[in-house]
Amino acid sequence: MSKTTIINLLSTAILLCGTMSVQAETLRGTVKDAVTGEALIGATVKIAELENAAAVADMDGNFTIKISKGGRYTIETNYIGYEPSVMKEILISGPKEVVLEIALRENSTELKEVVVKPRVNKEATVNPSVLTGGVMLSMEEASRFAGGYNDPARLVMSFAGVSGDAGGSGLSIHGNAPERMQYRIEGVEVFTPNHFNDMWNAGYGLVSGMNSNVIANSDFFTSTFNANYNNALSGVFDVKMRSGNNSKHENILQIGTVSEELTLEGPISRKNNSSYIINYRYGFTSLVDKLGLVDTEGSHMGFQDFSVKLNFPTKRAGTFSIFGLGLFDTNHDDPLKIEDAHSVYDASNNDSKLTQILAGASHKIHFNNKWTWRTTVAYNMQHLKSNMHYYGFARTENGTIKQPLAYEDPNNPKSKMYPFSQQQMNEDRLVFNTELSKQVTSKWLTQFGGEYSHRFFNLYYRSHDKLYDTVNPMTEYTKMKDNTGLANLFWHNIFNLSDKFSLSAGISGNYFLLSKDLSIEPRVSFKWEPNEKNSFSMGYGLHSMIEKLDAYFYRDGNDRLVNKDLGLTKAHHLHATYMHKFNSNLTLRVNAFYEYGFDTPVGINGSTYCVTNRYYNFTDEPLVNKGNTRNYGGDITLEHYMSHGFFGQTNFSLYKAEYRGQDKVWRNQLYDRGFMFKILAGKEWMIGKNVFNVSAKYSIQGGLRYTPVDVDQMRARVNMGIIDDDPIYKEGEEFTKRFDPTGVVDLTISYKINKRKVSHTIAFEGLNVLGAKVPQYQRFDLGTRDVRIDDGGIAFPNIFYRLDF
Repeated sequence: MSKTTIINLLSTAILLCGTMSVQAETLRGTVKDAVTGEALIGATVKIAELENAAAVADMDGNFTIKISKGGRYTIETNYIGYEPSVMKEILISGPKEVVLEIALRENSTELKEVVVKPRVNKEATVNPSVLTGGVMLSMEEASRFAGGYNDPARLVMSFAGVSGDAGGSGLSIHGNAPERMQYRIEGVEVFTPNHFNDMWNAGYGLVSGMNSNVIANSDFFTSTFNANYNNALSGVFDVKMRSGNNSKHENILQIGTVSEELTLEGPISRKNNSSYIINYRYGFTSLVDKLGLVDTEGSHMGFQDFSVKLNFPTKRAGTFSIFGLGLFDTNHDDPLKIEDAHSVYDASNNDSKLTQILAGASHKIHFNNKWTWRTTVAYNMQHLKSNMHYYGFARTENGTIKQPLAYEDPNNPKSKMYPFSQQQMNEDRLVFNTELSKQVTSKWLTQFGGEYSHRFFNLYYRSHDKLYDTVNPMTEYTKMKDNTGLANLFWHNIFNLSDKFSLSAGISGNYFLLSKDLSIEPRVSFKWEPNEKNSFSMGYGLHSMIEKLDAYFYRDGNDRLVNKDLGLTKAHHLHATYMHKFNSNLTLRVNAFYEYGFDTPVGINGSTYCVTNRYYNFTDEPLVNKGNTRNYGGDITLEHYMSHGFFGQTNFSLYKAEYRGQDKVWRNQLYDRGFMFKILAGKEWMIGKNVFNVSAKYSIQGGLRYTPVDVDQMRARVNMGIIDDDPIYKEGEEFTKRFDPTGVVDLTISYKINKRKVSHTIAFEGLNVLGAKVPQYQRFDLGTRDVRIDDGGIAFPNIFYRLDF
């Protein structure tokens, strides 16, 4: 046993003498080195508000504290040679054990030089080498934030600079398209894990397949991410799955109007500290539709998902984990009542099926010389099949649509259904990721590694040129079955040059096998903390990514693969943050950013198309790497961490997002909303052992950009009996208009009743509870022969009962 360990054990002996022996609530956890994952034997953990509630970490870094009265408490952790940790407002209440993983960072200064400041849990990312551009996402917050919906993707919509919409979980960061960001789970890149992802719109989805019941604290990055993050241009969501309880079997059963779910966790072997956690959720929209809570407009959406993680620690061989995630979605659309049908879109039937699977295994081991080695192998697939049909509208003798509108067969519209498009986007990936890190000295951490993903795909997309075409065959835009790969290597370092100044520097290389394109990308950032209340950080990075694979296999009229040689899309990022602490609970954060994209795929021959404006789930354009983008602006956030039951946050973002094609004319991007404002607040009351929570969020943001419809051309074509699936837009006015801004209110109310062995929760989660209409689409009204603005937002209430036992 080392001298440091002996000192830590002795320093806490007196502290533990009065610890209570019979308690009702349990706090457990593990104290580890943030970099190596090594157990910190003898670390002291105490509850600041209680006199005799403390523990010493054992030989495996584990600790247990029992208390008689539930509530929210501050957890303080100390270990000689490491920065103290403070975890504020941890809720310890009910029969379910609270299990914490406390990661301490080695102190880079000599103890005689400075009083070591504690690191508050809200102020640091999970990744210990990040200085700027990232924030830690607490899963505990997901359970009480309005609009969180137990959905990590919706929770980050509360952050500055991140926009979503009331009808989905797609994340647009600083005006970038949702598909420009990357999700990672357990250290590997994955498909966007949203239900109905890519089924209608690229990178969107209704709700995340990830569930906060099985997700640990994770990191979310909006700019200048470190060298170990690749193949992303707008942001990275680095998701960690938590390990199950390794000492006690615990279960969650939840029954609601939108979904039912079951979570099981517990020890596999108490002796070996191995554990399991499994979650299954079955969701549907038919019940809320029948209850009149939501008008699904004829759509029947069913979704299921599961998550699993098995954790196997060993004494000498490191920790082995097996993890998995699965999403299964179906959709079809019944015809609307004729009085509710106005455009051809209202007569569409998107018959679609989506399957997404992630299965992987990881191994992490640390060595006595402070080396840590993590390796992950995974299989990830997304299979999407979609057939679009249109119900027939009645026509006059000369072939034009009758007015007023009527179905061809009013008694049975389904009997007259015309195929329009057929699509398959199947992709299977084999992924290998490895990373070595070493705490060379207390002031220098180095990391290097890489990831390779081999991608097998089977793609096709074909459609008619106009609706209700029963004569001509569909035009085939994409048909390809092949495979390719994406490889990257990185080296990253962080230098703690003093207690006030840190420097991060690294380099990354991305290589795309299909186009044989290589990108060498420097990343550098620094953080200066002149005193306890202020800090300033700045970062620069060159980033690149590949497009969705269908973009490379578009076939032109001569059946040529004109996009196959497209290279990587790249962007320079510059990001700066100033942070001021008014007190331990109130923080101000100001961000400024500038992103300049180049080698961006754009249209040719006068086309103003750009991939950053991609909205639909397919590409039917010839492209070249000759475009540019620029996104710039700033955010300001005032956040009040939970204290005495109250928490709140308000933020405001002002930004501009533009692109230009081969004509070198700057135009607005589709997601150039211009501004967003959010205010969120909540209050929690402890009523004996029970917990009552109310939280609300108001958000308002600029609308999406759009190109005006050419009404004269549309009328002329409709009068000739030609019906287009998408309107014809005015040339020269690309994205010059913006839909009106809309304010949305989310509300969560919950009451948790804690008993000795079980707890009961009754809750209401309301997304867009006031039913605000969010203008999102231009349609051509076949009845009025004019433009119609359709709404994209929905009010989505979930009333549920949850049982923890």
